[in-house]
This record gives sequence, structure tokens and C-alpha cells, in this order.
Amino acid sequence: MKAALNLKSRLLTLALLVTGLVCSAWAESRNKLDARVRDLTDYFEAVQKDAGKAVPAEVLRKAEGLVIMRTYKAGFVVGVAGGGGVAIVRNKQTGKWGPVGFVKGGEGSFGFQAGGQRSDVILVLMNSDGIKLLTDPNLKLGVDVRATVGPKSAGDQANFKTDNTPVLIYSDTRGVFGGAALETGGLFPDGGDNKSYYGEEYTMSEILVGGKVQPTEAATLLAQKIEQYAKPEAK
Repeated sequence: MKAALNLKSRLLTLALLVTGLVCSAWAESRNKLDARVRDLTDYFEAVQKDAGKAVPAEVLRKAEGLVIMRTYKAGFVVGVAGGGGVAIVRNKQTGKWGPVGFVKGGEGSFGFQAGGQRSDVILVLMNSDGIKLLTDPNLKLGVDVRATVGPKSAGDQANFKTDNTPVLIYSDTRGVFGGAALETGGLFPDGGDNKSYYGEEYTMSEILVGGKVQPTEAATLLAQKIEQYAKPEAK
């Protein structure tokens, strides 16, 4: 009897230890992903402080979704070879920005380009067709979902019509998208990161528009920055 009790005690201790290790690993993974969201939020804010690169406040006010990506390139005439980022969508009923979902980039071609290996990109999703880019992994950016270079804050966008353009593109790398047509830009849910962040498997639809998860502190900070720079007087 005593031996049996000792065995049960040891098994319980082992189970608690394993549970603790799993929880610790999940917390560490989530902290890393939180740091990524904050890093991309900092990048968004840095872009918005540069009049020559910023997404205009008018565009942000009309936006239904936003994707902030860090993509990687190789060679001279090549497109996106990989990368990752976060997506966030505005709730149509409340007008508030929701949780973040993690995305990854696939291979694509953006025409002739030269220079750096890394390109930070903001995709502004202007309507329901743009949102489908996040919720339907079979759709290709620039093929199934039309995309174009977005107007700059420093330029004249008074006559620029965004209502019928699903995706507007802003890049931190000079000349990457200028005058080039997107051909096959894959954008896919990052199921592994999403599971690590939320502790369960959810589809992008469930995360972004399904109400299955609540915005984290990092997601709320990103939402606040978007709202801040959507104001006409934003600096």
C-alpha cells in the first residue's frame, strides 16, 4: 500500500513538473510573439512619422484591415522568398480593431528590384475582398486580389479612389513596388505561431473576425497606434 502511494505521489509530481514545463514553454513562446507584435508596431509608428512613407490618415480611416510584414528577398530580379508578420481587422459593428493573427509570406514576383535583403511592408486592406486575402489561403495577392501602390502622405491623394482597390501597398524599401505589378504574392496563415500565441488551434477567420479570442495587450497597443495615425492631425 505504501509503495503504491509513493508511486502515485511520484507520478503526480512528474505530471505537475511536465505541466509546469509545458506552461513555461508556452509562456516563453508567447512572449517572443508579443515582442514581434511590438516590434512591428514600432515599425508602423516609425513609418507614420515619416511624411514620405506614411500611410495617409484618410486611408487608415477607411481601412478594414492591416498587415505588417517583414519579408526577405534574394538576388537582383526576384520577389518575396519568405517572411512573416501580423494582421489585424476592424470590427464592422463596433468600428474597433480586434486581435492580431500571424501570417507568413510565400514566394512571389514583384518585378525588377535590387538592393537590400529585407523589406518591411504594410498592406492596407480596404474592403471585404482585401480581407479575403487573410481568410482564404487559396487567394494570391496581385492575382486573385488586386493590389496597387498606395498614395503617400507627402503627395496629392485628393483624387485617389481607394474604395474599389482591395489592397494598398506601402514598402520601406525604395523602389520595391514602384511601377511594378505584383504577380504571385502568397500570404498564408501561420498556424504554428497562432497556436503558440493563443494556446489553441484557430483559423484566421476565427481569430480576426470570429470573436474566438480577445485582443492581447500588444494587439491593443497596435490598434491604438492605428487609431492615433488615422486622425487628420496625427504627427
